[in-house]
Amino acid sequence: MLAEPDSSLPRSWSVFDFGLHAFLVVNPLALGLWTFSLAPLVGGNLFVAVALGGFVMVLGAVVYGALAASRPWTGGDYAWQTRLLDPRVGAIVTLTAWWLVVAVLAPVFGNVIVVQVLDPLFMHAGWEGAASWLRGRDGALAASLLAIALAAAFVGLGMRRAALVQRVVAGIGAVALLAALGLMFASSPGEFEKRFDAQATELYGSGPIAHGQTLYLGTYDARVGDLEPVDTLRLVPLVLLFGLWIGWATPLVGEVRTKRPPAIATALVRAAGVSTLLSLVVFIAIARGVHWEFWNEANNLYWGTVYETTTTTLLPTWPNPVVFAAWLSDSTTVQIALIAGMGAWVLGWTATLFLAATRVLVASANDRVLPSAVGRMKGDSVPVNALALLVLPACGFAALDAYWDTFATWTSASVVVLGLTSAGSGIAAVVAFRRERPGVAAASIVFVSIVVLVIVIWCADPIFGIRGLGQLAFVSALYGLAGGVFALGRRRSPRRFGGRVGARAG
Repeated sequence: MLAEPDSSLPRSWSVFDFGLHAFLVVNPLALGLWTFSLAPLVGGNLFVAVALGGFVMVLGAVVYGALAASRPWTGGDYAWQTRLLDPRVGAIVTLTAWWLVVAVLAPVFGNVIVVQVLDPLFMHAGWEGAASWLRGRDGALAASLLAIALAAAFVGLGMRRAALVQRVVAGIGAVALLAALGLMFASSPGEFEKRFDAQATELYGSGPIAHGQTLYLGTYDARVGDLEPVDTLRLVPLVLLFGLWIGWATPLVGEVRTKRPPAIATALVRAAGVSTLLSLVVFIAIARGVHWEFWNEANNLYWGTVYETTTTTLLPTWPNPVVFAAWLSDSTTVQIALIAGMGAWVLGWTATLFLAATRVLVASANDRVLPSAVGRMKGDSVPVNALALLVLPACGFAALDAYWDTFATWTSASVVVLGLTSAGSGIAAVVAFRRERPGVAAASIVFVSIVVLVIVIWCADPIFGIRGLGQLAFVSALYGLAGGVFALGRRRSPRRFGGRVGARAG
């Protein structure tokens, strides 16, 4: 039976810092906007789907928050699943997600940096060549390496300085967000049409009637007014592609100082609630200043070009609502400042890639699943070896993703691994609270049931593209690699992994 994890790391973060980190993971202004733009491919009412997805996020926050408050162990998912369930299964499931899949995700972060920040900034600054280069294979690799460098640098700051950076980034992003919302609420679709035609022609050569042509050529299904129950429910798993990771900050809970452990759970619930409400406010602003129909038809036309279901797009770049808000200003300086300021949300999201994952690796090294050198930390220092275990494979996966198209199609299945890890922690919560807090145990059962259903939809619905043999083989290989690492650790310390761990742990 494994003992309670070592929680000797200094408690450098406040509850606010912990909650802010959780919010940056699920903030809708980074991966959220990218995910929402796919809604026309599914159809249904995105407003309702986000509200339903928000309920799942809050439910997940309750489950993860209860675990974090009662068992504030460094390592989060890893610590709970190896102590409350089974050390073998728990280690393999969580190391696959928090080590290998985190490394696989680097190109996703790099792509969002390009389409939401660098590409529009370069175009507005007149650097068309640099923007064009970023859209190629070399640019894709460079963007992934940039994301890896930013995430590694954030870990390198140490916990105290990382918390300060988070606050600065969120502050800059909040100011830019208020400006973007103000521009959209103060405008009208008629005014935006004129601004769109002028800016799209100036920057992309789209022509003086690009707005009308987009409405004519684009077809859309993601309506606000029509409920369309089946398609709306199909949209919820799409929303959860970014919203299900509300527990991403919990491996850091062992470094949070508080005299009121329930405040940790409250911080997660607030992060989920704010993310959901902010998403809905952004939708209202888009409908008010841009027009909901136009945004969805522009998205549909863009993705139709990507997936070769339409022959042309009038805007040869992702329809970024931040850029649309910036175009409501006549000043190029204001446009660049607004895009850069809103890029702070993407920067904050990118910074979350490795920090919590290093703590999972540290916790597994303390259990001797990984070599003990991986867990070597001193005070608020950087876990160099743990960070290297993330950075090196991330660079390799980024190169494969940029230059091998088949590999790029496999990696979408990594979201299933993350979902299974969330379900595993939900089951751990059922075991932990079935006697002491039956209400939380019941909520955990509901959460696990929803997550399993979402995973089934991800795999069964062709819109998500997670059904190929190559993807199944890729996921199996990741689990197999993690299983091999665990087997080596078991050989080093056979007594540690001999028994099953019950609910009395902790």
